[in-house]
Formats: sequence, C-alpha cells, structure tokens
Amino acid sequence: MRVEFRYGKRIRELREERLWTQEHLAKVAGVDTRTIQRVERDQTKNEDTLMAIAAAFDLGVEALRTKWRIAESRLVRTWRINTYEDFVRVQEAHPWQMSYRSVLAGLTEEGKTRVDDLLGQIFADREYIEPYETELWECYVRCIREPLCALFETGLEIFILDERRDLLLPIVGGVKPLSDHMEWRVQHIMVVPRNGCFRLSPNESLHAFNDSCPQAAETLYRAAKNSDEGLSLLVYANALWGATQPGVEEAIHWCDICFPPLSGGARITFEYIERVTGWSRAQLHALCDAVTGQPFLEGLA
Repeated sequence: MRVEFRYGKRIRELREERLWTQEHLAKVAGVDTRTIQRVERDQTKNEDTLMAIAAAFDLGVEALRTKWRIAESRLVRTWRINTYEDFVRVQEAHPWQMSYRSVLAGLTEEGKTRVDDLLGQIFADREYIEPYETELWECYVRCIREPLCALFETGLEIFILDERRDLLLPIVGGVKPLSDHMEWRVQHIMVVPRNGCFRLSPNESLHAFNDSCPQAAETLYRAAKNSDEGLSLLVYANALWGATQPGVEEAIHWCDICFPPLSGGARITFEYIERVTGWSRAQLHALCDAVTGQPFLEGLA
C-alpha cells in the first residue's frame, strides 16, 4: 500500500468555510478559475499554485494536505504446472483467499465441455478447504488426482499467477484496526496448451507460457487485470503454429527469453519441435528430405 498527499479536498473545504466561490479564490490567489478547478479535482499539484492558494487562506501549504491510502496489487510469482505432484505442492505451500479460472486454449465444443467438467471436479469446494485441515485436505488431494491427470493427458497444463492485493480496513464505530490494511492473496488459474504461446496483439512479442520470463508473466497479468475492458490474448497451440499463420511471418516479434535466438537467427530448437510433433529428430530429417530434398533446418527466424 502506498500513501500520497492530496490537496483538493481540503482546499474545497477551506473555500466553502469562507463562503468563497472558485472565482473569488482564484482572484485572491492570483490564478485563473480553471486552475482552481483542476486543483480541487487533484489534477495538478503545482508547487507555486499551492503556495499561492495557501497564502490566500493565510496558511502554510501543509495545512492544505490530506493523506490518502492507496490500495495496490502486484504480481508476486508464477507457476507452470503439468503434474499432479506440482499442483498439490503449490496449493499446500501458497494459500489464497480468492481465485479466478480461465481456459486459454482453442478447444472444440466437446473438448471445452470435457475441460469444464474436469475443472469442476478439481476445484469443487476448494475454497472451503485449507491444507491445515489435515483430514479434509488429504481427502481433497486424493479426489483430484484422477481429474488432474486426465487434464494433463489432453495436452493442457495449468499456469498460475499469484497476486497480492491490499484491502483497506475502515474505522468502525470509532474502533481503529491495528493495521490500516491487510494483504489478500489471489490466484489466477489459467488452463493453457502445454507447448503454447501467446501475445496481446500482432505488434507485441510472442511469449511462451514460461514461468521464468518476467515479461511473459506481466503480459498475462495485464490481460487478467484488464479482462473487463475487453483486453484479450492471441493464444496459439505452439510456436510453430503461431509463427506460420498467414501474414504473421514478417510481423512476428520473438521474446528473447522465451525463444532465445540460436545461431543464424533461428528461434525454435529441435527439442521444441520434437516435443510439439512427437517425432524424433531422425524422423524429422527423413520427412523433410523426402518432401523437399533438403536437410531439416532448425527453428524459424
């Protein structure tokens, strides 16, 4: 949480106590009326203007201040999860008070229904069960093994954003809380393609769902925080698919952390291609040679 000083509220109160209009204050302070309007809306904190207004009230600038507590939210960490053991470990070690779930993968209607059903099983009553409730928790983690494994077997994985929010605590009935705020932990739980990648727009960098890339995490966090404004992601099943869509080749901007440049400017390793296609390197070379008569070249520039 951060604290900042504002001046508009106190200036308006002092002006109204004296039954002054904004025009009258502007005349006494030697500024124009529009400036007074902007100051009272906290749209400017010009030092000379504040000193002129304070002098008009025969006060120091400090008397015009009010202290405001500003609640903040921040991304703490991310996790890329594709095993039952990793999911349980993260849930046990990092409790949360609220969660949001989303599916960022191109699915058929049948696939979407299947994934929604699995998520329903995985998170049924999850918000009511905490790891310290030993018996309940042990029962919960036993019950989610099968649906979690089924989810991962479909080629999907879970990407989690851990957010810390400030909640301001009010003074109630004259009773002041020990702290002016408390921390609230939120998890954004995203179901994503296992080898997937994404970007906010064609002009922005292409990222993998990579928990080691701060830029990828911040991009996902921006999308999650601004989802009400219609901000969406372009999500691809893998980088091969994302980089070869019509009109993409010339416009693509690779993230240097998610797809570090290889020799010759290539961005996709043999290991990645093997993982995406399920073919061995020998099979890839043989297929490329059979189709093109050329050896298989690593990556896409």
